[in-house]
Amino acid sequence: MLPSGIGGGAPVRLGWWGIGLVDRHPRVTGGHGQVAAVPGPVGGPSAGPVTGESQMRPAGESEILSGSREIGHGGRPMVAAVDVVRGRVRRPELHAAVAQLMAAVLRDLAARDGVPVFATVPDFGEWHRHGQEAFLAIRRGAWQMPAWVTDYRFLDTFAEIGAVRAVVAADEVLRERMDCLVGVEFALTLRQLGWTLVQHVLEPMVAAVGGYRFDQEAFDAAYSRLEDGLLATRARLVEVVPLNAFTPTAGIEAVTLPDGLVLQAMSDRQVSAAIGYLAVPIAFAGGPNSVTVSRFHQWALTRCTSYPVCSDVDVPAQPTAPDSGALVEPASRLVTALRLVCGGSVTATRAIRCPPDDDFPQGLGPTASLSALPAFDEERPTILGREQVEAVREVYDLLAHPVVRGNRGLQTALRRLVLAGADRVPTDRLIDLMVCSEVLFIKLPGLPADRWKQDKVVAGATVLLADDPVLQAPPERLEALLRLGYRLRNDEMHGDDPSRRELRTLTGQPTDDLSAVVDDIELVLRRTLVRLLSGVVEQ
Repeated sequence: MLPSGIGGGAPVRLGWWGIGLVDRHPRVTGGHGQVAAVPGPVGGPSAGPVTGESQMRPAGESEILSGSREIGHGGRPMVAAVDVVRGRVRRPELHAAVAQLMAAVLRDLAARDGVPVFATVPDFGEWHRHGQEAFLAIRRGAWQMPAWVTDYRFLDTFAEIGAVRAVVAADEVLRERMDCLVGVEFALTLRQLGWTLVQHVLEPMVAAVGGYRFDQEAFDAAYSRLEDGLLATRARLVEVVPLNAFTPTAGIEAVTLPDGLVLQAMSDRQVSAAIGYLAVPIAFAGGPNSVTVSRFHQWALTRCTSYPVCSDVDVPAQPTAPDSGALVEPASRLVTALRLVCGGSVTATRAIRCPPDDDFPQGLGPTASLSALPAFDEERPTILGREQVEAVREVYDLLAHPVVRGNRGLQTALRRLVLAGADRVPTDRLIDLMVCSEVLFIKLPGLPADRWKQDKVVAGATVLLADDPVLQAPPERLEALLRLGYRLRNDEMHGDDPSRRELRTLTGQPTDDLSAVVDDIELVLRRTLVRLLSGVVEQ
């Protein structure tokens, strides 16, 4: 602590980076009522030596600062907490020992630090949502831990820690979950008892109460999460493949698919991981710690799996890591289904793994496969309507059918359609789409590829799609659109300017926008593929 004299006499605290200006009130404000952005010890524990200020205190000095008390052995106060939460606490001895320890720590902090300081601080480990599309690398209302609290041996200066360690050592489960490597077989992390209690009990209590005061309800909430995490037998991991250029209409919360897959909005931490792994496009907004992520890039294909929790004493001799590309094929198939039913340029990006937002940490952090990023067109996002959800599910299933997978022509047509959907240049899209049309209406029916290819494409389309409920276009309009597409394709292939031609959409309306014509041709081919998929499987 430095002498006062800066900012109207407010005391100055040296933060995690040795700088900072805060006052000593639960709500830190600047001179005009604005929250002061001050660095503080919000990262990990300090590995520095224990100073002379952190000396061992006799257990008799601890007491409950608020709430009920009862006298224990040697006249020391005890927390009457087990009766309050009886039936929910699985380790009452640990509950009581940790409560005694927290009471002693809070009393010490109240005497040495007075009032806790809360401030807005940088967070270099996570992006936090501050709006529909705004994410900031800061934490608001973070407790500015005193320097001695950040020492990982801080709790060892209290006599009450001995009772906690005794309970842990006597418990056959807990002793393999503390002060050792803990996690799953492919990801183990050192879990240190003292810092775990500071991070998951002390810090949540101070934040909930807003002061250095023992509050039974705040303690029970923090302890319950701690105990559930320490006794957990399985750790959950969510596989996430973010989608770019996609969003559903209002009212769609999630779309369930086979094999436990769910298409849903990403959680805040999943978006944070996607930002970190460049799996979603971002735009910096006003500084390096402020970005925006469009709502069209905040959904993902997800699947939650779980793995046995283990420690360094029971980890398998040959640990096996999960397949990092397990969702690559389902995500690619979902993109194709969405393109066929809804259009647009949705793409699947990098596969990410991260634990659920609210789970107790089990040694698992975000990881990703840094694969190549596919292209998409921000001007043509894929919009999923409620009336299209069942069609997407049906097409998704059809694409996995062995007959469809084994049909070389059908796979070529699907690939060309997907490539065309992601391209931003209308004439390039048109070339891929006309290749797709020739595969669908010439190759698949087994017709000869002669000089009358255009006539065969037109004839096949008008017969197949004459009664299509989505297109609702008469045969003459289908014929006019496809013949126009052929002429435009030929112009591009021979270096002529396609814009010199008179353009009309599927409805017959004149237009100057080549993209509108290409979009209608794509719609015709999308409907063709949807109908052919069902027909191929039925046959």
